[in-house]
Amino acid sequence: MYVDKEKGTRIMTQAPIELVRSRVVFNELDHTYTLDGKSLSGVTSMLSRTLFKDKYKGISKEVLAKAADYGHNIHEQIELVDSLGVTSDTPAVQDYLRIKADLGVKTLASEYLVSDESEIASSIDTIFDDLSLVDLKTTSKLDMEYLSWQLSTYAYLFERQNPTLKAKRLLAIWLPKPRYGRSMCVEVPRKSKDAIEVLLSWNRTLTV
Repeated sequence: MYVDKEKGTRIMTQAPIELVRSRVVFNELDHTYTLDGKSLSGVTSMLSRTLFKDKYKGISKEVLAKAADYGHNIHEQIELVDSLGVTSDTPAVQDYLRIKADLGVKTLASEYLVSDESEIASSIDTIFDDLSLVDLKTTSKLDMEYLSWQLSTYAYLFERQNPTLKAKRLLAIWLPKPRYGRSMCVEVPRKSKDAIEVLLSWNRTLTV
């Protein structure tokens, strides 16, 4: 808070948001999460074991690998743009910046790692300064049910790790190749806390 000397009024300013850092270590080379030598499961792996066993059934490994490479490249470029302020003329990155401008937000954190520090850990692609949790998708289409479970689990872990903060909303920013559609931002429905805890319990029975 500061005082406007000309008007003699007090103006409230927002205090900087500080996010709690997890002790979990992420190894980017083999995409693993560990804490004190214990291996933790990622949210994607958990969903593949439970609710979405057949999500990629019938899709060749070659197609999946190419899609993963494309997605990884876009994610890396966006992280560099957000964290270092570098420029990129890649259309998907330009679309991301346009969407951010339309929303009137700035990036608070990129690849923010959340965990229950017991069994589950994952990195949230982007957190905006209004505490929107964002997942970046470069797929040929959006799977809203999958996104709802994924982002709701992120939100559950985020609020557990940051007990004084509340995720404002869950957003998917879709950045497809042009032949699949136009880039857009979609708000994703949030699953209840009880639903996420049931999912975590189910996963626990499969990993004991």
